[in-house]
Amino acid sequence: MSLPTSAEVVVVGAGPVGMTAALGLHKHACPDVVVLDGQLTGENTSRALAVHAATLDTLADLDVADRVVGSGRKLSTTTVWTKGQPPISTTYFPPLGKYTKYPFILGIAQHVTEQILHDACSERGIHIHRPHKVVDLKPSDDPAFTDVILDNGHVIRTRCVVAANGSRTIIRQLCNVGWSDPTGELKSVSPNDEAEAANMVVADVTFKSPPPLKPDAINLVHTSSNALMCIYFPGDPYPDAVPSGTPVYRIATGVPRELGAPPSAPGTDYLQPLLDRYGPHVTVWSSRFRTHSAIADRFFAHVGETAGTGPVCFLGDAAHVHPPMGGQGMNLGIRDAAKLAPVLAEYVAAARAGTASQTALEAWAAQRRKRALEVINFVKDLQRRLWLSTDTKYVLGLIPYNPAWVQMSVLRVLSSFEWFQTKAAYTVSGLADS
Repeated sequence: MSLPTSAEVVVVGAGPVGMTAALGLHKHACPDVVVLDGQLTGENTSRALAVHAATLDTLADLDVADRVVGSGRKLSTTTVWTKGQPPISTTYFPPLGKYTKYPFILGIAQHVTEQILHDACSERGIHIHRPHKVVDLKPSDDPAFTDVILDNGHVIRTRCVVAANGSRTIIRQLCNVGWSDPTGELKSVSPNDEAEAANMVVADVTFKSPPPLKPDAINLVHTSSNALMCIYFPGDPYPDAVPSGTPVYRIATGVPRELGAPPSAPGTDYLQPLLDRYGPHVTVWSSRFRTHSAIADRFFAHVGETAGTGPVCFLGDAAHVHPPMGGQGMNLGIRDAAKLAPVLAEYVAAARAGTASQTALEAWAAQRRKRALEVINFVKDLQRRLWLSTDTKYVLGLIPYNPAWVQMSVLRVLSSFEWFQTKAAYTVSGLADS
């Protein structure tokens, strides 16, 4: 399909967040949407893994949740393992059934989620134009519209731009939107105990000897110097790389200071020392993460900060990024998009009638930025707890104690109560994001 020269809305980025925005606009009677993506094909690697209850509720509103759930694995708990101690179940999701139809975390490879959303877009006549990169935005002859300029020189005239094309989007710069860590970044060169948390590797692997971990849980293995997450994938997420029926696991772990920054796509040889008991047999996907956080200073802007020009809204990683602990990134972005859709559709309808006001869009942006800040603080706190020091410290220089042991002891007591497990599950689930 050839590129149009005009559209009511241009969505830049065709990942889960951008496609959710397009599906939401279609549902709310704003079908004149153009979706652009800079990649030739959709993503075929894993990245995000967890889909939370609040996100499934959102996808249910778009009539795609059942397909997503049918392709994933229901995870009922988060289990913490420490050497020589029985495992601790810190979250328990089934009691959330009184709040949601989906009282679990769904384990599903992101590329599978993307394919389901792509199929839904195709069924509803939403075409994704590839590969086309946005290189500039300018006010149109009518300043209520924006000219979206692509790398091939093509121009699309639109009322609204939705930036969902990742943390390196040029659109923030074009709109003079700032980008920074709201609370400060962990430094991998620092001599403190948070250094291991500053660099992480995430990989999808098979094991020579599958670990004796719970298949229906998010497993966190806490050691004296690191933390490891391990989740069992459902089905055959990599049919072209792994024989059918072979279990595939998602792992995530910190990188010790002495190893320095990890390679961009760590292989089995690099991962082996980090997993000295269960050696990876095949690494089918891997990546490194700098566990920083950042947030746009505004989620709603105008081209060149010119009042009265067409609105530009920021979603997903174009608006906020944070460490992968807790699996919040894609989930928060999808909910950003779903909450934007009715507001933006209403703006478009009013603009057609000549009665447009951007007040509701500004309110959406303020509310979503507040929520993103809450998530960043939650994830940073979780990150610090996972990498709490196991070194002996002293109270008043006299009384020795081990911070990690104290934390695990308190956690073991609290986790014996279902109310605590349920409260933790509710926090992770995103159900408060209503």
